[in-house]
Amino acid sequence: MLPDWLPIWAGRKADDGVDFTFTETTTEFPRADAVLALWGIIPGGGDLSQNARLATRAVDVAISCGADKVIHCSSSAVYGPGQMLSETSSLLPLNAYGEAKVAMEEVALQSLGANETSPRSFILRLSNVVGADSLFGSIERGGQLTLDRFADGESPKRSYATPRIVWAAVEAVLSGQTLPDVLNVAASAPVAMHSLLEAANHPFEWKAAPESAIAEVSLDVSELQRLTPTDLRVTAPQMIEEWRAVRKALA
Repeated sequence: MLPDWLPIWAGRKADDGVDFTFTETTTEFPRADAVLALWGIIPGGGDLSQNARLATRAVDVAISCGADKVIHCSSSAVYGPGQMLSETSSLLPLNAYGEAKVAMEEVALQSLGANETSPRSFILRLSNVVGADSLFGSIERGGQLTLDRFADGESPKRSYATPRIVWAAVEAVLSGQTLPDVLNVAASAPVAMHSLLEAANHPFEWKAAPESAIAEVSLDVSELQRLTPTDLRVTAPQMIEEWRAVRKALA
């Protein structure tokens, strides 16, 4: 997964695959060259403002580890709606989660050069992650879904990232020398939600898309492609195949 790197998995409770447990007051961590902060508060999961505090905590952990880099996981929700949004696009979040992630990014990037021991912070703006968004949650729960249908006959299109692409982005940041502070993470082209449901053989029905519906939200990942040899072209059937392979491995 990450050749030439030895991951040390840390968590706040002992669990399968956790090498090191810590608490809110832990100040000494294993030595490491980089820290990947996978934690965060999602909608419905608690106080979203805590995402900014967790960014500060991740930098503190990285300092304790002696790490040169700390990778924070943000979200494409910081942009709001748009097509082929790049890392330099305006941040116009539509909801509290997007606003909280903007605040988190600001805190993380403010840590740059704060003192001699500060690691460099990097931001991964993740698109919808295959297996971890509301569409896949609905697939797992079962039952027929209803999708908006636009005038062109298509359902909503969204950028998605597979686990393989997420890890390619992490490896690019860990291994790269000339790196941007912020990196979009997604497959090279958005996919229609009905294509994912068809690939998963999941039943759905159509309804006319209301005027408020957003036809496409997509990310420009040319910067990520510059940094990785990984093929970022992923079809809907390939996304479903990778999702099922991950579920099987975790079962």
